[in-house]
Amino acid sequence: MSLEVLIGKIIVLLALSVAMIYFGLKLKMPAIVGFLATGIAVGPQGLALIRQEYQVEALSELGVVLLLFTIGLEFSLQSLKNVKRVVLLGGPLQIIFSLAVIWPAAALLGFSWNTSLLFGFLFALSSTAIVLKLFQDVGEMDSLHGRGALGVLIFQDLAVVPMMLALPLMAGQSGSEPLYSILLKTVGILAAILVLSRYLVPKLLERVAATKSRELFLFAVALICLGTAYLTAEAGLSLALGAFVAGLIISGSPFAYQAISSVMPMRDIFTSLFFVSIGMRMDLGYLFLHPFQTVWLALGVMAANTVVTALAMRVAGLNGRVSVLIGFSLCQVGEFAFVLAQDALGLKLLSTNDMTMFLNAAVLTMAMTPLALVLARRAAPRFKGSDRLEKEAGAPVGHAVVVGFGVAGQGAARACKVAGRPYVILDLNPQSVQMYRQQGEPITYGDAVSEAVMEHASIDRAGLMVVSIPDPLATRQIVALARKLNPNLHIVARTRFLLSRDPLQNLGADEVVVEEYEAALNVFQSTMSFFQVPPDLSARHMEAAKSAGALLFYQPEAASPPAPEEKETSEVDLT
Repeated sequence: MSLEVLIGKIIVLLALSVAMIYFGLKLKMPAIVGFLATGIAVGPQGLALIRQEYQVEALSELGVVLLLFTIGLEFSLQSLKNVKRVVLLGGPLQIIFSLAVIWPAAALLGFSWNTSLLFGFLFALSSTAIVLKLFQDVGEMDSLHGRGALGVLIFQDLAVVPMMLALPLMAGQSGSEPLYSILLKTVGILAAILVLSRYLVPKLLERVAATKSRELFLFAVALICLGTAYLTAEAGLSLALGAFVAGLIISGSPFAYQAISSVMPMRDIFTSLFFVSIGMRMDLGYLFLHPFQTVWLALGVMAANTVVTALAMRVAGLNGRVSVLIGFSLCQVGEFAFVLAQDALGLKLLSTNDMTMFLNAAVLTMAMTPLALVLARRAAPRFKGSDRLEKEAGAPVGHAVVVGFGVAGQGAARACKVAGRPYVILDLNPQSVQMYRQQGEPITYGDAVSEAVMEHASIDRAGLMVVSIPDPLATRQIVALARKLNPNLHIVARTRFLLSRDPLQNLGADEVVVEEYEAALNVFQSTMSFFQVPPDLSARHMEAAKSAGALLFYQPEAASPPAPEEKETSEVDLT
């Protein structure tokens, strides 16, 4: 397919996506539903504008890779340690319980033992892309149920490997590669990744950041993301899991926020293509011929997955409310199930008719997931557990965000320490970031002009922001962005010149510290001191100057402060 044809198809997808999402938002439906509807419309069973889903499949897979990469960036190894019980116990139990329900149920419907087991594999896997996207959109990735769902999804991604290895055995064939060979290769590549993350990646990003080139930083981040994903794919694991590992590698460094900012625009575009490609798999003809069979199968799978997942989470030690939320969120069939189903079709474990039935039901479960989460949020408070989102103890409500860590920024940080209030620091000097992190300062490399960076500094929950950078254009952009993200935020901005004060106030700054004005006051006082103006008279004139404010030096007609009412005893003519 030529580049011109590819661009034409992407234009069609974007145009229809805009229309579908617009009308979906009018109906208060998530954007994911609009993307799925776009795929159904343009697919081979719809308007047939794109006849083969593989024509956008490669781009859609890149979207999943970038999505998992940003999820890894937002988490840390410590975050995963906090849900290790869910990963190590809840994950296996979820798959075991799913197999225990679906395998015998399929056998009772007349399927052979191996096909029944295959259905157990397929319906036990949930959609990483859909679940994490929905949680991200409502800011729940850092909640306990968000982290718990991620833990289960990570285990499911790992479980895909033995499932794929089992397919040839279930079909009566031997695998093409011995199991010990795959395991050795997997361990070797994962060990190489850990070594690179410990010794190479931090030094690479530090040197790249020192150049202050955004383009170079973007390419370095893309290399780490795609390179790690490629290595894990070579080990027999998924590209998406490798991308998540790459994100975890960078998440512990001071460059995580800026990395998120760099890949966010690409991630959103390519992820949307993934959801479109899923919609293209829907066979409308089959759905019209077997509507009740397809819908009931989809609803049955969603109900079974919800119950068994919630039960697994309860056994893993989570409370009832969180378990129900995780159960509903993982009710759909996942994208890796399509890969398994395709391999099973080639091995004759699935018939063509069974494959079509599975695909239709699976897409329906994905499309109904947003509705399932709405129901979950209504049902969950009835179960044991607090209704409040249980957040990580990151930046609490009312913290300060300090942008720029020069002398002024350090002064703001010191004031926060004196007041006993938490704060986070954003700076674009990699040497300063590394040095102050070693001293225990909560400083991160990131450009506050980026909305993604500001969001990860929890600007929406901050009480104060101090902008103390020397770039006047960036200062204006940061003030405007912060005011948009948090209307109640108190913003203190630093600027060099009086001419910049009014524009900053118009953009939302509550206080503007003007270096030129402060210097003028100091020079005014120093001059009076040099000419030995009496202290009481000097104090009155300084007070009058401060009352006049910046207008004292900003407008020629206000070149002198109003004279104090008391009779002056000095012979010095100050006018």
